[in-house]
Amino acid sequence: MPDSGELNMLEQVFLVKQDVEKYRMLTVIKSLPPQELNLSNISNRMQFTYQKTYNIFQALLEDIMEVAPDMDPKVTKIESIDFSKIAIDTYRLYLVQNSIFFQAFNYGLTNANPSFEAFSNEHFTSKSTLNRRMSAFRSFLKNFGLKISNSTLEIKGDEKSIRWMVYFVYWYIYHGQEWPFKLIKQDDIDDIIDRSGKTFSNPITYIQLEYFLAISRIRLTKRNYINNMSKYNDVFGNQKLGEDVLRREDYSIVPIDALDNENKLLNLFHKMVFQPSAEIYAQPMNFDVRINSKFYALVYHFIDFLKEHYRDDMTVYHNQKVLKDIMTYVSRDIIFYYIMANDGTVRGSYYDKNPEDTKSLSSLYQNILEFFTSIDEKEYHGVYNGAEAIAHDLYQILPSYINTIQKEDYIHVKVLVDPGNAAEEVVLRNVRTLEFVQVVPSDQYEDVDVLISTLDIMPRDYELELYPKNMQVIPWNITNTRTDYIWLLVRLNQVYVDKLKARDADKKKAKK
Repeated sequence: MPDSGELNMLEQVFLVKQDVEKYRMLTVIKSLPPQELNLSNISNRMQFTYQKTYNIFQALLEDIMEVAPDMDPKVTKIESIDFSKIAIDTYRLYLVQNSIFFQAFNYGLTNANPSFEAFSNEHFTSKSTLNRRMSAFRSFLKNFGLKISNSTLEIKGDEKSIRWMVYFVYWYIYHGQEWPFKLIKQDDIDDIIDRSGKTFSNPITYIQLEYFLAISRIRLTKRNYINNMSKYNDVFGNQKLGEDVLRREDYSIVPIDALDNENKLLNLFHKMVFQPSAEIYAQPMNFDVRINSKFYALVYHFIDFLKEHYRDDMTVYHNQKVLKDIMTYVSRDIIFYYIMANDGTVRGSYYDKNPEDTKSLSSLYQNILEFFTSIDEKEYHGVYNGAEAIAHDLYQILPSYINTIQKEDYIHVKVLVDPGNAAEEVVLRNVRTLEFVQVVPSDQYEDVDVLISTLDIMPRDYELELYPKNMQVIPWNITNTRTDYIWLLVRLNQVYVDKLKARDADKKKAKK
């Protein structure tokens, strides 16, 4: 598979290559506008031969007929299939539930006395084969500082990190479609939430908390307790982020300290991890408690660091609300990792389509990582351990507030649309929404990355010598619809990414 990074990491952890290819094909199909939907375009996007693309599509079609039984089995031409009847989440869940790797993970977590040997016998596979093929899952666990037992299939490591990882897996795979936990009654979890009196500005947060509480119950039932929340106390002292969710009557055999730690972790996720953006929620981090001042000091230091690096491109100083929003997000991130990553290194790359891109293509990522790996390790140990994860998080958030694109990385777009036609302004307006695009004059020929033209005869033969050899030509129809414009922006983004990758490759060659 030429570019496995185009998928989120978790698909590759639990799915075999053939399933990954089918899943990836469905994501490509769902991203294409109807008029672009054919095997040739899919083949180009996936960088597979036409024959291989055809074979994968036939296998995908068999799955779709099973997952979406109301599909007409007589309709097999890709252009005629109604793909709106099959959701990506639904298909991912179908594939992962049938994955022996996920079944092994689920077995080790939920079985009272799990045994690797018993599982392999039950599933008619040798321990050595299963062990070898679980290498991707072991690598995934390392991001959380965790390991999997070779004898029991249980996850080993800091209990806080186990809760975090297990929640991440179940949430991403099931995503609210069905209740994942056969051993736990959903109504029992709902009763606990209703009793807690918690309010939810976003209905999705309720489902997230359901999952987290169910995982808590599974772990407590197996007597896997959270023994250390000392760093939580460093941040908040003796204050609480919210009322206790779990009570003594819920778990009479759980030690009082462990139950207290349980409530602290639940409120940490509810108040921090599950909070919506400041753009859509007026109080994104309203703890009603005071936070250790050393974290505010670190946030101010980080903002000054950004200002020093980006100067005029650092727009947050011109808008107090934006400044408050970004400081809130940075505070939330560093506090979370200070608490969660104190017992070992925690890395990012959970949601990134390709974690390597952040390292090689973004100076912003490198600058953030540089800052958080140069802080006082003793004073901010968890933050230091989580530096890579923090860099991944903030790398995705900060471009909304800072112009981090260097001028030499812009793609230069030339637009030749029928003068006097309103489509000209519509094309220009849409193209300019991309911060990495610079529109060049219509008489410019050098340094043009993309030519958008409504005349199919453009560029003419004699003009080709004037343009760069690697220039891309995008034919444009003046009757194109809104969907076509969205697809245009996707194509321009790909040109931008390709340019950065080519630049990075040239740098690596120069170093050799």
